[in-house]
Amino acid sequence: MSSSLPSDVDARAFVYTLEPIRQRQQWRLDKAQAALSRAQAELAETETALMQVLEALEEYARHVSSQLALRLDPVTHRLGLARLSRFREKAKQLEESRLRLRDRCEAQRQTLLSERVRLDGLDRHKHDALTQYAAEMRHLSLNERDRDWLGRRNIRLAPTPFEERRT
Repeated sequence: MSSSLPSDVDARAFVYTLEPIRQRQQWRLDKAQAALSRAQAELAETETALMQVLEALEEYARHVSSQLALRLDPVTHRLGLARLSRFREKAKQLEESRLRLRDRCEAQRQTLLSERVRLDGLDRHKHDALTQYAAEMRHLSLNERDRDWLGRRNIRLAPTPFEERRT
């Protein structure tokens, strides 16, 4: 949390009992961030591969259509169409993979958000506990000062041995 304790409180003695749980939650958040990064990288690679295949498909389709005017033999034409079909099949596979990866990225984002909310809750709890600890320490300090003041006041009000002999 952004707000800090006043300087009149020493927080070194503060022990947050849920710190192991908070640390574990931080690890979960880090793991979710890494998983999202991996999924996004994989998605980017797939999208790049898809764009390359689509460009190659378009280029080869132009080539095949230009060859159509030359009236090549049917075997060459059939081989060209088969190659176009393979390009289309590869593009279809990459598009399906891209959609699956987008879904996975969205699921990872949701997981990351969930882990972030949990960690934020633990951080707020820790801050509240630290604030409560500071208030208790201030209260104890004020009580101790009051006792000291009352003790000194009683000493000042009590007659000194010299004053007792005079009366």
